[in-house]
Amino acid sequence: MIFFINLTVYKMVLEKTHQLILKNDDENDYLFVIAALMRYCGHRSEQAEQCAVIAHNNGKCDIASGGFLDMMETKTELTELGLNVELKAYESSVH
Repeated sequence: MIFFINLTVYKMVLEKTHQLILKNDDENDYLFVIAALMRYCGHRSEQAEQCAVIAHNNGKCDIASGGFLDMMETKTELTELGLNVELKAYESSVH
């Protein structure tokens, strides 16, 4: 049996096509945000703390990048916790 994979579907699943951006809010405290980033984004405590501080000071912070489906799932989980997260097309700084 031969399987053909649509290139668009392949990119949505395996390539880094999208990124999640955590936006600052006045609703959630640092420890809650840090715990959420560790659980749902796989951050270590130091990385999660840095992201929380960056989002607080700059208004936003890139917290994850990956395929559309994975990023959409993570966005849904974080949004259900009350975090303000945006999903957008990935903009690589490497050309």
